[in-house]
Amino acid sequence: MGVLKDVIEGINAIRKEVVTRVHLVVWVATTFIVSIAGPFGTYEELTLPIRISYWGGVILLSMVLALFLRVLWRIVIKGDPAWLEDLMVISSLAIIFGPMVATLNSTFWPTETDLVGWAAISVVTFAIGVVTVGSRRLIQRDVANMDKSRRDRLLDRVEAPSGARLARVYSDNHHIRVITSDGSEHRLLMRLRDAVAEIDVEPGLCVHRSHWVATASIVGVKQAEGREVVELPCGTTVPIGPKYRPNLIKAGMLTA
Repeated sequence: MGVLKDVIEGINAIRKEVVTRVHLVVWVATTFIVSIAGPFGTYEELTLPIRISYWGGVILLSMVLALFLRVLWRIVIKGDPAWLEDLMVISSLAIIFGPMVATLNSTFWPTETDLVGWAAISVVTFAIGVVTVGSRRLIQRDVANMDKSRRDRLLDRVEAPSGARLARVYSDNHHIRVITSDGSEHRLLMRLRDAVAEIDVEPGLCVHRSHWVATASIVGVKQAEGREVVELPCGTTVPIGPKYRPNLIKAGMLTA
């Protein structure tokens, strides 16, 4: 059960990381380019509509296979550098994908595919994988750098250091308490609703009419004294209001 749980959690986490609009565009664009080029004999053997269907399916299959390989390697080499995980995924996909495409080709039309043909497909797959993963890592790095340089407007109201992030904001009578990632706590004369409107960088959600919590500060959700609460890294719990429960369901932290 522990392994199955790791696999399910891994798929969910990687699905959010990999299954994006960018990858949909990559799939469509790659399918179009490969279908026009018609590599490995498909140009001579198949019409354009059939090539589009064939290569679209093959490329989609490779993306699904890459997703499961990433789950596998993330479990096997947990804690190792991201580049090693990328290398193992790309290498194993190339090793599997070459013979797989060669087998599919021979199924659709009777031609002999020798070892050189298999190797060519694997090399092309490896090269495409390197370019795709490299581009994704560069985009992620640029986005991360942009996020680091940005700052929630609410933090400008308190004496928080430049690298601090919001962890939690909650009501305190007519004031609010602002807790940052460095453990500092600040008190402001402000409504929670107005404070949340000034949180435009740190991902988070309202879990109660009096509490906003950063997603990164949520350890999990549990039952305490007959009600659902959000658990924070420090061990503190925050009650979940019925009105705000859908926020946690949408975030995948609760089931309906």
